[in-house]
Amino acid sequence: MVRLKIIVEGGTYTNDISAETASNVESLRQSLHKFFNKISKRDDIDICIFMGSGYRNAARLFASSNSTFGLFVDSDLPPATLNKWFDRLVNDANPEMTIIIPPERMQYVFFMIQEMEAWFLKQPGCLDRWAEAEGYVRKNPELNISDHSVIRGKDIENITKPSEKLEILMKRFFFKGEKAAKYGKLKTAPILLDMLDVDSLLFSDSELRRFASAINKRQQ
Repeated sequence: MVRLKIIVEGGTYTNDISAETASNVESLRQSLHKFFNKISKRDDIDICIFMGSGYRNAARLFASSNSTFGLFVDSDLPPATLNKWFDRLVNDANPEMTIIIPPERMQYVFFMIQEMEAWFLKQPGCLDRWAEAEGYVRKNPELNISDHSVIRGKDIENITKPSEKLEILMKRFFFKGEKAAKYGKLKTAPILLDMLDVDSLLFSDSELRRFASAINKRQQ
């Protein structure tokens, strides 16, 4: 069994956090572990996930570790301008703070376009599965979530701040009593990740396909 380390943007900067937050971070890491191993489809490889906190910290860790296979970060950019993400690592005011990723390693930087939450917007049915698992009641079950104006007919990868659009959908459609659902990355995303149809998502996400291709080229 070959273990490949992937650094993923997310988590916390400090260990001085509550037990609940620490548990939620670990839940997210475990769900990402299952998710990326489903993406790889290789029984001889185990994708090990390390939560890298913010994108600069995650990039710094990746740049300084030759033993790390890849880096997954939010692009916060549309697919046509992904190359500009690397410009953010430059610090003109303090060049010593610039993060340099070697050119040969750039191909192992993968993007969640424009945020991880875009994966959920591409499969709005995962919200219904999440709600059922978490005991939420669906408002207007006769309506398709995909018909809501925030995503209807749109190219999901060109939607800015998909996390905000996801929050809108959850508040609109899901309730416990009188209380609308809220989205929290550490608390909500782990279960949503478990509800994704990986095969369908691979079809609609070129960065995940690029990641899977890189894994498949990896030899024992």
